[in-house]
Amino acid sequence: MASEIIKALTELGKVMVEKGLVVGSGGNISGRDGKLVYLSPTGYGLDNIKLKEWAVIDFNREKQIGGLKPTCEVEMHLRIFKARADVRLVCHAHPAITVGLISGGMKIMPFTPEFVALVDRVEYLPFIMPGGHKLAVAVEKAFAKGVNAVCLRNHGVITVGRSSREALTRMIVIEDQAKTQVAALVAGKPRPLTAKEQNVIRHMDAEAYRRKLLAR
Repeated sequence: MASEIIKALTELGKVMVEKGLVVGSGGNISGRDGKLVYLSPTGYGLDNIKLKEWAVIDFNREKQIGGLKPTCEVEMHLRIFKARADVRLVCHAHPAITVGLISGGMKIMPFTPEFVALVDRVEYLPFIMPGGHKLAVAVEKAFAKGVNAVCLRNHGVITVGRSSREALTRMIVIEDQAKTQVAALVAGKPRPLTAKEQNVIRHMDAEAYRRKLLAR
């Protein structure tokens, strides 16, 4: 199973870089396999991590047992897994358009069915210094509410999933929605989906099937 989770993380990291969701050595990702958590090492680009370089943490003891020095956000990742037993992958990126909007005081509006069906509720946190206990606790409390994404103003976005594809798709959809929001603001008065429309979308069989596929 370890090789499977590392393979999933490796592919996740490569796609994140390819799609411009992170630059340089920014962002960090993790995956849980039973009592073990695998994290991207600090200082490494997410598309350039070798098999034995992934940091390995004993989840129950919160002790590193292998790999290189983990991301400085290690406590945040562990707390997310504690808050959400259903989560297997955590994706933390810095999508430029989204970060720009939320740092400007906005929230990402629900313009499309895809956003509602695959992301839905998002929690927003003010700027908290990265890599510390305060941020880790705040993120844990946010995900404990059952959301699939947390936006950090002046910092980035965190998405979670039952699979790497689900976590990645949520990140991509959020950034795509941010681009749509910018276009709507330029074009005129934005018209997001109403609460009634969103509720109908949440209960559509077609969207439920898409969510099921992403979880694999």
